Amino acid sequence: MSFDEIATRARKALLIGIGGGGDVIGCIPTARYLSLLGVEVMLGGLTWERRVVDPKPGPRRIEELENITQVCEGVALANPRTKTTYGTPFTESVASEVLGEEVLLLDINGGAVGTAEALRQAIEKLGIDMVVGIDVGGDSLARGDERGVQSPLADGIMIASLAKLPVASVLGVIGYGSDGELTLEELNRNVAELIAKGAFLGARGATKQDLEIMERIAKATATEASRLVVEAGKGKYGAYKIRKDSRSVYLTPCALVTFYFSPKQVFEFSRIAQLIANTNSLKEADVILRNHGYLTELYFEEGGSQGE
Repeated sequence: MSFDEIATRARKALLIGIGGGGDVIGCIPTARYLSLLGVEVMLGGLTWERRVVDPKPGPRRIEELENITQVCEGVALANPRTKTTYGTPFTESVASEVLGEEVLLLDINGGAVGTAEALRQAIEKLGIDMVVGIDVGGDSLARGDERGVQSPLADGIMIASLAKLPVASVLGVIGYGSDGELTLEELNRNVAELIAKGAFLGARGATKQDLEIMERIAKATATEASRLVVEAGKGKYGAYKIRKDSRSVYLTPCALVTFYFSPKQVFEFSRIAQLIANTNSLKEADVILRNHGYLTELYFEEGGSQGE
């Protein structure tokens, strides 16, 4: 089944930026497309901002948030005034202000099992019948043998969770290579392999209107990967440095395209997601990945080098 076929059967879709930080911005093109198809859309993201925004390592628990409407354990709705108890706002807070609507926040501290259950409860309470996870950059498509992967924890938990949901689910990737984790050669290899396995559901390019909204949110946040999508929409391409010059990105017009995949087949492809599929806490998932040689975003936030 294609992305369009899944979408035309949906009444209400939840779009979640699966990597935290600015990934919610990458949801805009898909959200606007689904709206044009007559699907009611709710945007969402993780309670995890990067260290340059939130000095406290890891994702915030729901009880660490202020000015929210709690939906269920692990899930809340954010508004423009939503922040941590110590004053840090979220990218979702900015998105809520720009869009004029509440934006969902998902706490992944429960590991893959707890996150899937939180999503299941939210789906039921909010009347969701389609979930789209959006990754900006493409590191979610890592096979597991790539040396540049530096943020596998959130993506792995979310891919494992998306694969378990009781409603139609899709994984979308926008900003082709804009996070600087997979090389373009690795990303091309993995995308081609997923296409050959039948995991590819379609693709759609961002419109001028999509990019204008993305830029309004990106300008008020610290995101880099999502901002590069906007730059690609202005005709920029070539080599860029991000994360305080610790990562190299080669930006191409492909960054403007969202590629859609089956989460279940991406899960079968991803050694990372498989390793942490049965975890009941973020810490458990983090320990497993570190023990298998993966450096995680939590490792960097707790004092490891790079990954700012």
